[in-house]
Amino acid sequence: MHPAIVDRVIFPIHEWLKGKPTYARLHDLERSQWLEPGPLRELQFRAVRAHLEFAYAEVPYYTRLLDEHELTPRRIQSFEDFSRIPYLTRDLLRTHFEDLQPRRRIRGTQRLSTGGSTGVPVTVLVDPVRAAFTDAVRLRAHRWYKAGMGAREIVLWGSPIEVTKQDIVRTVRDRLLNSKLLSAFDLGEDALRRYAEVIRRYRPEKLYGYASALGLLARYLQGQGWQPTFPGVRVVFATAEPLYDFQRSVIQSVFRCPAAVEYGCRDAGLVAIECPAGGLHIGVEGMTVEVLPGLDASAPERGELVLTNPYSYAMPIIRYRTGDIGSLEPTRCACGRGLPLLRSVEGRRTDFLVTADGRVIHALAAIYVLREVPGIREFQLVQERVDLLRVLVVPDAGLAADAPDHIVGRLEGLGAQRVQGNS
Repeated sequence: MHPAIVDRVIFPIHEWLKGKPTYARLHDLERSQWLEPGPLRELQFRAVRAHLEFAYAEVPYYTRLLDEHELTPRRIQSFEDFSRIPYLTRDLLRTHFEDLQPRRRIRGTQRLSTGGSTGVPVTVLVDPVRAAFTDAVRLRAHRWYKAGMGAREIVLWGSPIEVTKQDIVRTVRDRLLNSKLLSAFDLGEDALRRYAEVIRRYRPEKLYGYASALGLLARYLQGQGWQPTFPGVRVVFATAEPLYDFQRSVIQSVFRCPAAVEYGCRDAGLVAIECPAGGLHIGVEGMTVEVLPGLDASAPERGELVLTNPYSYAMPIIRYRTGDIGSLEPTRCACGRGLPLLRSVEGRRTDFLVTADGRVIHALAAIYVLREVPGIREFQLVQERVDLLRVLVVPDAGLAADAPDHIVGRLEGLGAQRVQGNS
């Protein structure tokens, strides 16, 4: 499909049908990125203050919390006042799930399971406004590389082994949007050989996927002496995990383009994306980042990242402790944008599982199985041998009696030869 048709016709219709004002948000973001830091900070605070007013009026948990601490929205006149609001944690998301929802339910809300890489799964609710803002921030960054909506894209991401009706619909949608999905849940040599051929035929302008999976793909292509036979990839976006220097180096060498980091968490939303000048820009129009001090006395600028998403209406995310470690960059990016910067993120790291038949599977394939099972408070996966995967589970009262058999069956279906469970 011609990129202009996708950008101006197909994608706008797609978003309209889903009730998402993505392009309206994108139009605003294209202008606000060039504001000076002072006006951006004012815009950011207005969004946070408006969201507090919504949460106080509509969400039982925040009505009680702000009253108890005498922090009603009219008393929040600065970010210093805002910093007095108690933190939101994963445990609070789990124990106050119902009370964290607005009294008037929002249409188009979806449940999103998260927390897999920490071993503590939680569920959040995402409404069309939050989803639209996330997509708009991402599209703005893709335009920085002249790879906006409609540019041919390959996504190396989680894909189920079985094909459902929903997967067929998604495949049709992706084809209309010039996007092709390759499964990161099968990264053995046979799969990588197929992916190399897909890339040659499809001639993508951008790649997007798990940092470790993209690094593995690039190393395979490098080992095969791969040479692009088309104009070339403009950018590779690596997300979900830290992008290490050795991974960035091989990705950039093989695809002959920048490798850009996208950082976010499914609980709170998209946080920051790297620009061509190397700055990891925070989308402050819809995300507030604080650094919780006290982690390391020798490096007081490092700490746990605390996020507020003022466009998360179906489940307000206010001063949410992520568990990720990072720091803010005090200087301004050479690109000229007023958007502030993250200096570093020392976040999640996900390994690979290896099956007895030699397949390499991204560990999220197994994590996805566990985090969708109700009644699991925490879990851990340990591959002790190539033919033995041990699953450690901390259950709560909601774990069904047949859950262990269900988990073992699903994991063995991924290719694990033998699974042992402990709780």
